[in-house]
Amino acid sequence: MTDSKKILKKIALVLLLILLGIEVCMEMRYSCDEAVVTSENTEAILRRVPEVEITAALLRLYHKLKADGGTILRTVLEQLRELRERELRTNRKISDIDKEIARLSEQNLVLVRLKSKGYVDPALYLSQQGEIEQKLRTLRRLRRRIMDSTGEDSQIQDTEIMLDCLEDGPQWLGEPSQELFESLVRRIVIVSADTLKFTLLNGLELTERIGKAVR
Repeated sequence: MTDSKKILKKIALVLLLILLGIEVCMEMRYSCDEAVVTSENTEAILRRVPEVEITAALLRLYHKLKADGGTILRTVLEQLRELRERELRTNRKISDIDKEIARLSEQNLVLVRLKSKGYVDPALYLSQQGEIEQKLRTLRRLRRRIMDSTGEDSQIQDTEIMLDCLEDGPQWLGEPSQELFESLVRRIVIVSADTLKFTLLNGLELTERIGKAVR
């Protein structure tokens, strides 16, 4: 994906998420796969940020996302899909594969029509159809590998997981569950004694104020 497209995607996501009333970090990067709480300063911060404050911040984040995040994430998902399709259309390898898939599909359709009219020997029909289907499976696997290598699919899938979690989750949550944590949050970073940074499952980074800052 070109730098300009990356920038446009970041701007679009930030503008949408600002509607939630959440401060958005502009660094749209993936963190580690583990959902862990870490500190960017010293252990003293950990002593000043009790677990109850972290839990409360996570619940506030959930309720904000539950209230407005579904609509926003669906818009984000649509934009990500459009960006992916646009990127794939400009990918020469994908274009060539799509043309070959279309050609083989048409060839298979012609073969079926000839078979239905009795113009093709059944044994030859089965042999040729099996060969075409094998080529189609190979091409589709290759297409999927190329799509996966673009990095867009994983962000789309993670956004879909987040949407499912929000749609199925309760309107009000008294305490966070492990499933909630794993489906929405990838990482929590203690930035300071009054600020937490959440890296969501799809790579978005949001900050939440804690302690006296929210009172």
